[in-house]
Amino acid sequence: MVRKTVTLVFCDVADSTALGERLDPEALRDVWSRYHETARKVLERHGGTIEKFVGDAVMAAFGIPVVHEDDAVRAVRAAVELRKALTDLNGELEQAYGVRIAVRTGINTGEVIAGDPAQGQAFATGDAVVVAQRLEAAADGGEILVGASTFRLVRDAVTAAPMPALELKGKAEPVAAWRLLDVEPGVAGLLRRMDSTLVDRTAELTRLGVELGRAKAERSCRVVTIVGEPGVGKSRLAAELFASLGGEALVLEGSCLPYGTGITYWPLVELVRRLDLPAVLGAEPDGEVVHGRILEAVGRAEPGSRSDELYWAVRRLLETLARRRPVVLVLDDIQWAEPTLLDLVEYLAGWSRDAAIFICCLARTEFAELRPGWTLLPLGPLSPEDSATLLGNLVGPLEPAATRELGRVTGGNPLFLEEMVRMLAEDEQLVERDGRLVAELDSLRVPATIQAVLAARLDRLGDGERDVLQRASVIGQVFWWGPVTELTPPDRVAAVPGQLQALVRKGLVRPDQRTLAGEDGFCFAHILVRDAAYESMPKRRRGELHERFADWVESRAPDAAEYDEILGHHLEQALAYRLALAPAGAPEAALAERAAGRLARAGRRALARDDAHAAVNLLGRASTLRAEDPALLLDHADARAQLGEIRAAEETFGAALEAAVVSRDRRTEICAQLELGMIGLLTRAEVRVDELAAEVERALPAFEQAGDDATLARLLTRLAEAYWWRCRIGAMQDVLERALVHARRAGDERQVANVAVRLGFAAIIGPLPVAEGRRFLADALDRTADETSSKGMLLLTSALLAALEGDFDDARGLVARGTQILDALGRSVGLAAISTWTAAIDLLAGDAVSAERDLRAALDQLDRVGQRANAASVAAQLAETLVSAGRYEEAASLTGASEAAASPDDVHAQIAWRVARAKVSAALGDGAAAEQIARQAVGLAYETDSPFYTAEALEALAVALDAAGRPTEAEAAAGDALRLLEAKGNRVGAARIRTARAAVRTASTPG
Repeated sequence: MVRKTVTLVFCDVADSTALGERLDPEALRDVWSRYHETARKVLERHGGTIEKFVGDAVMAAFGIPVVHEDDAVRAVRAAVELRKALTDLNGELEQAYGVRIAVRTGINTGEVIAGDPAQGQAFATGDAVVVAQRLEAAADGGEILVGASTFRLVRDAVTAAPMPALELKGKAEPVAAWRLLDVEPGVAGLLRRMDSTLVDRTAELTRLGVELGRAKAERSCRVVTIVGEPGVGKSRLAAELFASLGGEALVLEGSCLPYGTGITYWPLVELVRRLDLPAVLGAEPDGEVVHGRILEAVGRAEPGSRSDELYWAVRRLLETLARRRPVVLVLDDIQWAEPTLLDLVEYLAGWSRDAAIFICCLARTEFAELRPGWTLLPLGPLSPEDSATLLGNLVGPLEPAATRELGRVTGGNPLFLEEMVRMLAEDEQLVERDGRLVAELDSLRVPATIQAVLAARLDRLGDGERDVLQRASVIGQVFWWGPVTELTPPDRVAAVPGQLQALVRKGLVRPDQRTLAGEDGFCFAHILVRDAAYESMPKRRRGELHERFADWVESRAPDAAEYDEILGHHLEQALAYRLALAPAGAPEAALAERAAGRLARAGRRALARDDAHAAVNLLGRASTLRAEDPALLLDHADARAQLGEIRAAEETFGAALEAAVVSRDRRTEICAQLELGMIGLLTRAEVRVDELAAEVERALPAFEQAGDDATLARLLTRLAEAYWWRCRIGAMQDVLERALVHARRAGDERQVANVAVRLGFAAIIGPLPVAEGRRFLADALDRTADETSSKGMLLLTSALLAALEGDFDDARGLVARGTQILDALGRSVGLAAISTWTAAIDLLAGDAVSAERDLRAALDQLDRVGQRANAASVAAQLAETLVSAGRYEEAASLTGASEAAASPDDVHAQIAWRVARAKVSAALGDGAAAEQIARQAVGLAYETDSPFYTAEALEALAVALDAAGRPTEAEAAAGDALRLLEAKGNRVGAARIRTARAAVRTASTPG
């Protein structure tokens, strides 16, 4: 049994019942026999295979037993020819029996399961068969109806009229159909466009050479991505450049696996296997650390490092290699890469120092949408002249007519050209005449897609070769001798070596240096070869082979963490196919558990290294399979929250809570409840911070008694955030110090970094002088892993402190570094939440335009994700920015939006919108209203221990009192604010108040 795409033709005689009533049975039998014979000759002449004659019905399949690249065109040609042949037959039948027959026909293309009738198997089964039969039933006599899937493959060769959508029996939705009128002789079903941009490969090679030359001259890292359609020649272009280097550069290659997502560092695994790391790094002072972190990245050591530490290690490895000679790193199929790997490439480009590193990425066209900022090198199809040159390289001199035809039917795609020539050679359609090769193209049809070419070629393989290719395709683009043998029935194992070598000779696979558990590797010549082989198998067989391959890997390396993602993928695929074909049962439950376990392990490692993108993917897949695991759901929710997916995180925390209650997992229940509460604080004004703080306080003793340091660190960090909302900085710092002790005991470096970030927040708004805060943050930055979200937040916090002292160059540099890190990690929501501080830097520097731009973008982002609390603070800051620009009405509207969004417990926001409104009212001349609202802000600020917010409120009160015509009181309020700012070390703020007071005094002095 095989799975393949075929085109089915159903023919039936209209009004056959009435015909039977008119004719004697012997005469009727003769009519049917002559009709059947006519149909058989026509259908078989075009390559169709007759499945059955039942009465007046005929069913034929194009693509069984062998697929042709133009099966759909053959089918419509046969149908039109049969209609014409029946005209001649009707003349004979009318003369002999006085009757005429009219045949109605339905044609449809689709995937079927095809069996061998000689073995008692069904010829073809699937929905495509049903649709073809229903189209025939809907046709009138002499009419040919074509389904949408067929029409797409033949549209350039036919004349057809669209039909109203048909309501077909058994189909839930109407079916599109076309009435086939005629077929153009000698026209392909899909004509390839010849007006695409013609590419001169010399120019592309020159550009690559220039980029490589810059990397060597500047001793820098350059990245170029060759993008183009499959088969257009990306790999060949790169290979030609690197072949020209000889031994001048060290060329390292790695490929991203086509398993969707989740194989984050697989290209690095491939690179490491080709290097003797101890020899490379042995003389380096940090070599042991680099070695250890590289092993973590490839899954050979337990994870303990963050993404930034792994990035640093990869950079140091490449820099070390590049001291000896330039390094060329080739990353193939990068369109399948996880965002983390793409971030690593960007990091290498930005941070590599004093090292000639050239990274050449190969990607499909759609990659341009994923990373539009990358340097892209588009690669289009070959020109007719270049196509002719390639054909000459492949087969020698070829007659011009054949060259032109092959160039036309392949559209200048190098892989199409190569595969077509190989097929012609295998079919012995290339013959030498008068010293020139002639291609016998009479039977050749234009392939609709490269998949059709490959499917046709695979169908021409011997059964054993095709079987080996199919089993290998389950393993992936790269496969290994051992598992292919393991997946082969015992009675066929002996033939596998010869069959693999035959496939190598035929160019479908090639030897590969990559090994798995000591096994020799092979790879498909192109991923589409793998896809065609894989899709030709029934789903049941695919599922069985996925599971058997996973079994094989586990038997060789049962605890190898580097294979978790791969094993998870194969077990997941096995389960999906099993569930698609049969109801769930005990075997499915066991398979789901195995897949979930592997995916969960890989996901938690990703979470530990701050790779939230991969963690969301892997943990989400794992929790789908193990939906009642509260701890797994909690981790998945954490990963979503890290990416700012607030609504999704809330939903997943809720699922974790429900599962924890059912399973009586008290730890997860408490943590999930707390996280839901924290999200509620951000999104819903009715959630109260005191209730959350009390909940944490009640939970702490049980975990202290149990010695659960990890949970205690988490709970205490959340308790500190409750104090932050109330702006009780001293209490917040005390709790964070306790959290830090537990986080270090638990060895939870991620939580240690989280605590450092929150202590940094306290350094800004608390009483700690700015100079001491900067020293504290500098030390925290030194101890925080690079390229993590914590590093990014600490950099932004440091930037604001630098700005308060007037060190704007340093501040802007820190903002740029922090923003780059957070952007790369997908923390756009976190950036938006902290935009009040980054905008404050612009305002301190007098750049209100930049501040407004960034605050508006942040407000839009926070509104989209429903973060009311942070949106309230951003709206208030934007209002103040507009006041400074004299746009008072807009500012007033924003203070209303801030007030509406602010939680009653969010002291920061409650002060901020009042400060902004007081300034708006003062600017509009309503001194009384300004004073009233400013005094409310001052009252709230005095309940905190934050000189930062108290000074802001007092400054607003001074502005309001000036507007109310009470300069003496205004001077006193400003003096109080000035003393707080000077004690804090906020030089810029203090200077601003002095300047403002001097201007007020000057304006009030009689002239």
